[in-house]
Amino acid sequence: MTDQTPTAGPAPAESFGRVGEDGTVYLRLPDGTERPVGQYAAGTPEEALHYYAVKYNDLSHSLELTATRLADNKCSPREALTVAGKARHALEEPGFIGDISLLMARIGQLEVLAHIRTQILEEERKTAREQAQQARVAIVEQAEQLATSTSWKQTGEQFRELVEQWKVLPKPSADQRTETDALWERFRTARRAFDKARKVHRDEQDRKRASAVAAKTELAQKAEALAGSTDWQSTAAAFRDLMEQWKKAGFAGKKDDEALWQRFRGAQETFFSARKANLNARDGEQKQNLAAKRALLAKAEALLPVEDAKAARKAFREIQGEWSGIGHVPRAEMRKIDTRLRAVDDAIRSAENSSWRRSNPEIRHRAQGLVDAYRASVAKLEKDLVSAQESGDAARIEKTEKTLAQQKLMLESAEQSLSTL
Repeated sequence: MTDQTPTAGPAPAESFGRVGEDGTVYLRLPDGTERPVGQYAAGTPEEALHYYAVKYNDLSHSLELTATRLADNKCSPREALTVAGKARHALEEPGFIGDISLLMARIGQLEVLAHIRTQILEEERKTAREQAQQARVAIVEQAEQLATSTSWKQTGEQFRELVEQWKVLPKPSADQRTETDALWERFRTARRAFDKARKVHRDEQDRKRASAVAAKTELAQKAEALAGSTDWQSTAAAFRDLMEQWKKAGFAGKKDDEALWQRFRGAQETFFSARKANLNARDGEQKQNLAAKRALLAKAEALLPVEDAKAARKAFREIQGEWSGIGHVPRAEMRKIDTRLRAVDDAIRSAENSSWRRSNPEIRHRAQGLVDAYRASVAKLEKDLVSAQESGDAARIEKTEKTLAQQKLMLESAEQSLSTL
């Protein structure tokens, strides 16, 4: 075997100093000369050398630590150059003993590393600014595509999201400012076009609702004027005519529509309640009414199961109109047939709600967005788990596995919800 002589490490800092008889501590310079760095009269020469060597070691350690932190991106090049500058300043009037050549080399290395890191950061900032500009172009192009959308609520939210994306991008450089301003003006133009179209739509909807409110208010007043009539047959026909007009009057807004319907329905019920009281004494006519309502009920129940909710609702409303005009039936039978008719109404309403959920793009878009977000989170956590397993950090592995399991459960739930739409 060949003997290998181990490489000698740096000489101890104490070996670069000497203590004079009067307690003066001298530093031996690389050219062989000496210079005093201080006095130490409180102890032995060994303690004096150790005292001034510790100062050197602290300075040297500061340089090494800063170089390590700079390499790990835990301090800035400016901070590193500050540490190197302080070390160079310390060389001008040394207050320590140690290997000056080694210290100067370490200072030079740190300065070189700091300058290299400065260049890297500048390249990264340049790349980030270029990528940010590309992102701005993509945001503007998407905004211009959305400008003609008529999905008012969904698109409005998308515009707000695009603004937030723009805000978090790095600020443009001076030479990018003109282009960035032009891009922002394009974005604002697209958004203004959408906002203008949305306002026109809302104004039109408001106009239609106002017209519907006026029409249904008049119908409710007419119904209330008929509520006290005792001309049962003609008034019932008048109510059916009012009902047809009501159906064609349009939507007056949820709040107004419900309030006006309650007035209209209340007047209608007042009339038919009075008619019921009059007809209670006419058993034969009540039996005829019962037969007629049973026929309508059979017609209503024939709509089940509901295949076309819209057609079923239209047919059911016609049935309701006829039902309201027939009059009373024997009290013992009234609850039974009303309950069966309500069951048909509930079944049609359930089908309408189901059809609305399936056809509502906003609900599906949100559900799909939630699924996509959870999928992205699971993919990221799976990568994090691989990284944690490679590092061997047991605590990190356990934490990542727990979080991943939770996110997978949330993803499964979101996918199940999406599948029902």
